[in-house]
Amino acid sequence: MNIIEIKNLKFAYDDKLLLDDINLFLEKGDFLAISGENGSGKTTLVKILTKQLKVKDNMVKILGEDINSFNNFDKIGYVPQLNESSNITFPLTCKEYVVLNLYNNFNKFKRPGKKNLEKVDDIFKILNIEGLKDKSFNKLSGGQQQRVMIARCLVNSPDILILDEPTVGIDQANKEDFLNLLKHLNKKHGISIIIISHEMELIKNYVSKIVKIQEGRLIDA
Repeated sequence: MNIIEIKNLKFAYDDKLLLDDINLFLEKGDFLAISGENGSGKTTLVKILTKQLKVKDNMVKILGEDINSFNNFDKIGYVPQLNESSNITFPLTCKEYVVLNLYNNFNKFKRPGKKNLEKVDDIFKILNIEGLKDKSFNKLSGGQQQRVMIARCLVNSPDILILDEPTVGIDQANKEDFLNLLKHLNKKHGISIIIISHEMELIKNYVSKIVKIQEGRLIDA
């Protein structure tokens, strides 16, 4: 079953063609890596998949629905680049940061209920980061922040996890631990994953498929 379908996708900005005739399919259970140099179009594709950029109808489908009418984004967990996500200027513990992603399920007083908090605790346990729950998110290392951001996605039980350059800013030993975690989520929890990266020598041993974007077009990896 294709859970993401991209057909003949073209995208231009200010008359510059950034993506040209992209055809790409993500099947349930895939762990897909998308490689490419800076400016090749990788991040543009991510922004389309997360509806930060709008495309014409019938170019992109998610879970069988045209992306322009798709709104069930609890089913898609998105982990942006660290430099976009770690600039939290007010103090939040990791548990507070993660439970905020369940805001739509808070009680009538707009506070997290017991079930919300138990779900967050379970996710921290699955990811083996229980020791981070009460720590300030913006005081963590890059690798720790990435794990907490994944926890924030997982509380909504997504079918798809999209990560944009997740190994940037993480030291080598922690990169391998982090990729093993993603492989575990893919194999043991059935989460389909798209990872955008330029570190393909490192990542290729963890994923099931690799494609490459060069100057806005898909080429053989």
